[in-house]
Amino acid sequence: MTASPAALELGRYIDDPLAFVREIIGVEPDPDQLKVLEALGTSHAVAVKSGHGIGKTAIEAWVILWFLFTRPLARVPVTAPTLHQLDDILWPEVAKWLARSKIKGLLSWQKTRLSFKGFEETWFAVPRTANVPENLQGFHAEHVLFIVDEASGMKQEIMEVVEAALTNEGARLLMAGNPTQLSGSFHAAFHRDRELYKTFTFSSENSPRVSRVFIERMAKKYGRDSDVFRVRVLGEFPRGGSDDFIPLDLIEAAVGRDVRFNPTEPWSIGVDPARFGDDESVIAARCGPWVEPLRGFSGLNGPKLAGQVALFVKDIRRMGFAGIIPVRVDETGVGASCFDQLELEAKELGIDPIPVSFGGAGDEDHTNAAGSIWGQVKRDLPMMRLPDDDDLVAQLSCRKYAIERDGRIRLERKEDMKKRGISSPDRADALALAWAEPPSSSAARGLL
Repeated sequence: MTASPAALELGRYIDDPLAFVREIIGVEPDPDQLKVLEALGTSHAVAVKSGHGIGKTAIEAWVILWFLFTRPLARVPVTAPTLHQLDDILWPEVAKWLARSKIKGLLSWQKTRLSFKGFEETWFAVPRTANVPENLQGFHAEHVLFIVDEASGMKQEIMEVVEAALTNEGARLLMAGNPTQLSGSFHAAFHRDRELYKTFTFSSENSPRVSRVFIERMAKKYGRDSDVFRVRVLGEFPRGGSDDFIPLDLIEAAVGRDVRFNPTEPWSIGVDPARFGDDESVIAARCGPWVEPLRGFSGLNGPKLAGQVALFVKDIRRMGFAGIIPVRVDETGVGASCFDQLELEAKELGIDPIPVSFGGAGDEDHTNAAGSIWGQVKRDLPMMRLPDDDDLVAQLSCRKYAIERDGRIRLERKEDMKKRGISSPDRADALALAWAEPPSSSAARGLL
């Protein structure tokens, strides 16, 4: 059913987004979503931090439709730290809810614009990446709503542009996301600048939308006291433990980072074979700063794992890369037979198998090779693009370290992680192997 603004009494929804969602979109919000919608009716700046899966993307989509429908010549710039978040998640969500609403005949959805029909140039919402501040400048109108998704990862120079626009009487702001960073405007909204915002914190544990299986899995694998559980389940900012080798905020900022992917540039592969019964064999591949989605396997012996590496190499060849690919394999346990098989096939596959021992000698800054290799990952994270992989993020952030008497860093052993109830960092080790050269094959240098 399609109706005109007059028929739907446009005016009565201006300060009542909750009624708009119920009556025009035709959905009943859950209790958390209801609170945010009520706040947006009266507050000019709202910030929502939450765990995974509480329905914040739906809220953002509903609010975009509400604001466009109730304000003449309204403009809604929508931004997020990555193209993936905008193009693959939020913007399709807008299309989904528009299609089932009573105003679907009034608005025109396109991949780059949502506009009021007949007013395409003056009444619209647009997704804009947060690569440069200029993308969010110039939105001057009586009614402007800024939507900032995954706001914790937003660059400060971008947020300064948004905040400057809020001086207009009709301007509003909705920020939402997982609270991954201990600095920036999103963090300030819940601390230093709290009086300027209506703020909400929603835990996945209290949401009817989130599976109990997910919550218990996160608690069992990473511990309820871990920063991973705090951020991704409880919706709380990380504590940033002083003995965490890689801070969670540094890792989260690398997930989905917008970087150029050129598959013809040099590749490298890391292979971490399973050491224990409940561990996972993992293959990681990188091309420049780009890290491909990791491939994990259970129950594979060495030769079969080598076969999966061969399949990964063939996929890389199909992307157009023809050069030699270094393949670094943790040679402990099953890794020895995997490495032997890869050596047999090296010429045919065009690879250079390299055995690595995480327990080997370190460098001038680290007591062992594990610390040296992970140190290179930590150093390069600010330019790295990681896949959206909860286990990888958690494993990178859960490992502890200590300073020895000689001033060198000792990275926590896997055995000690298991004693704390933390799973083996198989995915993180595979990434480290793909990314970094062991100290035996590179000149020792300061890596922290």
